[in-house]
Amino acid sequence: MFAGTWSKLLALVLPICLAACASGNVLKRAETDRSIITGSIQSNQPASSVTDQETIRNAVTSVDPKQLGPAGLAWMNPATGASGQISGLTEFRQNGNLCRRFSTSVTRFDGISLYNGEACLGGSGGWQLRALAAAS
Repeated sequence: MFAGTWSKLLALVLPICLAACASGNVLKRAETDRSIITGSIQSNQPASSVTDQETIRNAVTSVDPKQLGPAGLAWMNPATGASGQISGLTEFRQNGNLCRRFSTSVTRFDGISLYNGEACLGGSGGWQLRALAAAS
């Protein structure tokens, strides 16, 4: 009776042990599946994204300074994550060209900075950002 129990137990355990040993060798030869990448975010930004300077210029030149209230004008650049508030927008003429002077805050991941800038309407009809420097 005791021998019959051993043979039944051995018949059950032996295939399990052999399968475990064989699968260990298969796992040693397994390669990393490079098609599955975790912990990364694919960028949806186009290769040539709009700069903060271009975004500020577009905001400054798209508003009527006379209609701008005391709260100023908010801007945001989705390509860089930067944002800010334009204030003190004034219009003047320089050498016959229409220009706008302004101040803006720039909020980025590394902090908030203040800048003074100037944009002028060029001879070709397009606005150019002539100056954008840290406020002193």
